Amino acid sequence: MIVVFTKFPINPEHKEDFAKYAKEKFGEKGLAEQEGFIKMNLLEPKEFPPGNQNNVFIIETYWESVEAFMKYTQSEAFRKSHENLPPKEWFAGRVSVEMYEVIKEIKR
Repeated sequence: MIVVFTKFPINPEHKEDFAKYAKEKFGEKGLAEQEGFIKMNLLEPKEFPPGNQNNVFIIETYWESVEAFMKYTQSEAFRKSHENLPPKEWFAGRVSVEMYEVIKEIKR
């Protein structure tokens, strides 16, 4: 299983706007129907420790394999998910994507 983190650095004055946009739009263009897709989490930044500003939202997606994720990146669902993006001024930097393989999992 792999996990893909897409990180969105957001200007502090647009955090509420981006949170609203992300909750309404992310994952709504056929992601759940993709072969090999397991789940998605949308993570909103919180200050920790208190006073340490964090402005990076993260989409965390879980996939059965690298191949399943790569197939998704070539799909119509992926293309549609990247239409009508938020305004550039909302972003404090470049969006980044990181991929990890799960090598150990502990569940309750």
